[in-house]
Amino acid sequence: MNSLPEIVLKACAGGLFVVVFALVAEAVQPKRLAGIFAAAPSVALASLILTVVFKGNRDASLAARGMIGGAVAFTAYTIVEAPALGRLGVARGSAAALVMWLALAAAVTFAVAP
Repeated sequence: MNSLPEIVLKACAGGLFVVVFALVAEAVQPKRLAGIFAAAPSVALASLILTVVFKGNRDASLAARGMIGGAVAFTAYTIVEAPALGRLGVARGSAAALVMWLALAAAVTFAVAP
């Protein structure tokens, strides 16, 4: 179980990184690239840093591999989603893309697992 100082540090670091990344997103031109600096990457970075500090490189490596799997699958999801919505409608298109995301995330995560 996480200790209280670890939880407090994760919350503070995550919040700090979110603010810093939001400031970078405000400065980025064109604005459509601002999403690259959204909350997810900043929280992931804060989490990885604190995982290294509290649990070591091995646990951070496992967490990073899971993040890589999720990122690859999410990229594929965004590519598949728009055509799926047009062909299958909103509910079925979203469900199909979500199933594809889950399957790909699991496959990539297991492929990069130690």
